[in-house]
Amino acid sequence: MSHIRVINFPSMKMVSSGPITNMRELDEFDNWWSNIDMKDYITPRDFMYGDDERNCMIRLFAAPKGFTDVGKYEWVDFPGGLYAVGTAKDGNEEDMKKTKEMISQWIKDSGCFEETKERHEMAHISTPKIFKEKMGYHLTEFFVPIVTK
Repeated sequence: MSHIRVINFPSMKMVSSGPITNMRELDEFDNWWSNIDMKDYITPRDFMYGDDERNCMIRLFAAPKGFTDVGKYEWVDFPGGLYAVGTAKDGNEEDMKKTKEMISQWIKDSGCFEETKERHEMAHISTPKIFKEKMGYHLTEFFVPIVTK
């Protein structure tokens, strides 16, 4: 049995980093949203995906209700939907590739779901800093957009 789960995100407004093409821009957005008081907010709250058309990465942040100050960033409409999700050891290319293949195979074998290109595949580092301090690595979740057949 595989360790793939299916989640359903609601459609919502998210804050977008816009195109990220270097580490400075990545760190800048990470520092911005990491300083928002989220103690009473559930995770995951941030996602990243590759934008092949613009050859960059985009980060999204699911801001808490009532949040208004997006600084230099912008609100975008996140369509929500179903995603097949699997977890891999962050930075381990072999494990990440194997996890993505496992997700794709699970979708094919399900008989009732199929991948869609209408939404972006996303990733999220799912472990807190203390996990990396103790274990030496993070875990990354991969979100593959799916629809019912």
